[in-house]
Amino acid sequence: MAWITWHEYKDRVKRYFWFNKTELRDLFLLVLFFALIFSFDKWGGTTFNLIDGLKNLIIAFILVAISVFIHHSIQRLAALYLGYRPEQRIWWLGILIGLAVVIFSNGRIMVFAGSFLMIHMLTRQRLGKYRYGPSMKSFGYVAMLGPVANLLFAGILKAINMNIGSPLLDAFVGLNLLLAFYNAIPIPPLDGSRLVFGSRLGYVFFIGAMLAFLALFYVLALSIIACLVLAFLMGIVSWIVFYVLFERFL
Repeated sequence: MAWITWHEYKDRVKRYFWFNKTELRDLFLLVLFFALIFSFDKWGGTTFNLIDGLKNLIIAFILVAISVFIHHSIQRLAALYLGYRPEQRIWWLGILIGLAVVIFSNGRIMVFAGSFLMIHMLTRQRLGKYRYGPSMKSFGYVAMLGPVANLLFAGILKAINMNIGSPLLDAFVGLNLLLAFYNAIPIPPLDGSRLVFGSRLGYVFFIGAMLAFLALFYVLALSIIACLVLAFLMGIVSWIVFYVLFERFL
């Protein structure tokens, strides 16, 4: 991967970072449906309450919008660095599955998998680069940065909430964990599938590190720095084990 100058990268971000009208429309719909899923069981107690429900829907919309923006913004920044124009698309089947699951489970199970990343080559930015066209491996790594961003954001929120004890922040943490989890599933067109096609070893490293981070931070309650270091080491161990047992024979 060739390094680019700060001025060149800043120009790419200025030109191509922001979402176009179609993406903004799709992201608005995505956030709205996710907010409905997230606030499904918060429309009153034993009886329906429209006012409470609308308040909770607005809060959910804000929390989901922040989480989705973090997810896709990190992907866009990484794609632009590599010379690709990112495009976020809505996945209607995933949204319908999420709505069906939350309705039939009466709000007990929430599925947040309703968008995916596409990349398009920025011709002038890729001229002279090795393997001129889009790389599946690069695509995979860029896509998986979305779940990574949500996972790290959840860790930061959890660390803050240890001193606050806010139920709202706890819900915010859970939302980002679910976004990271569902988008890491290797089912097309989710982020996990991009990395599996690009690098099975890379996917195994990520899953091993993610599961280790969750166990260390949320079960053993270690500091976020210690969790990151140990999760990285567990990712390496997962990579080695998978390579020795499977990958070298394929």
